[in-house]
Amino acid sequence: MGALLALDRLATATVRPAPARSDRSVPDTGIPHEDLVIPSGDHELAGWLLCPRGECPPTPEGRPLVLLAHGWGASYATLLHLAEPLVAAGYPVLLFDVRGHGRNEEVPYVTVRHFRDDVLAATRYAAHRFPERKRVLVGHSLGGAGGVLATEMGAPVQGLVVIAAPADVLEVTADYLRDKGLPGGFLVMAFRPFWWLRVKGTFRHLVPEKKIGRIGQPVLVLHPENDRRVAVGQGERLARAARIDVVVVPGAGHTDVLEHPDAHRALIRFLEEEVD
Repeated sequence: MGALLALDRLATATVRPAPARSDRSVPDTGIPHEDLVIPSGDHELAGWLLCPRGECPPTPEGRPLVLLAHGWGASYATLLHLAEPLVAAGYPVLLFDVRGHGRNEEVPYVTVRHFRDDVLAATRYAAHRFPERKRVLVGHSLGGAGGVLATEMGAPVQGLVVIAAPADVLEVTADYLRDKGLPGGFLVMAFRPFWWLRVKGTFRHLVPEKKIGRIGQPVLVLHPENDRRVAVGQGERLARAARIDVVVVPGAGHTDVLEHPDAHRALIRFLEEEVD
């Protein structure tokens, strides 16, 4: 019994996000904005609405609203480098913190299921508030995995972009643990039954690679060439499952891809040609 309790504690610790602080916030950008509170089940998510051309809130109609979902252990602030060129191009942007991250209260654990549920809640909030606008979901890293799962579940968006996202979350978790000098494959296998309790089932329904091909909306898969956190092969698998070509961002890493001009150009081109 003691060994099981110890394993349970360790399994929980691996899915407990550490608080991450940022030196930059939305007010620092100088962009007109509005604070948001987004309901998600028994949680509330902190968010920001960034408005182009000084119109805040933006008019009901216009260019698509872009929702940005951050990755594990990050926050909305991680995505500001992506949000700013979008606003400059005339797109309103909705940023939000997944539960247990950013400005939200700490929680014991957060899994890809919770990312999926919070992303789904944010898209529904946006659809309710801006029903006349098209909406595009952009997810980075685990936010991309959650975006795939949420869109396949019926998130009210007209396009999906995933950046540096895993095709299989458990595989990437094992790789992450190996990079720390731990037996990643063994630990993932040992922790899996305890994680099942937290995702309320197995991971069969939480594999982005198995879901992305069922999405009817236009999809863009962007992946940084030098990603040491989520290998570029994961992005290639996602694109192959979606029956599209992956767009590899040369020289970029897992997080600095969000600052890369090539990523900005590819995203805006997708918005203009596939959604706008």
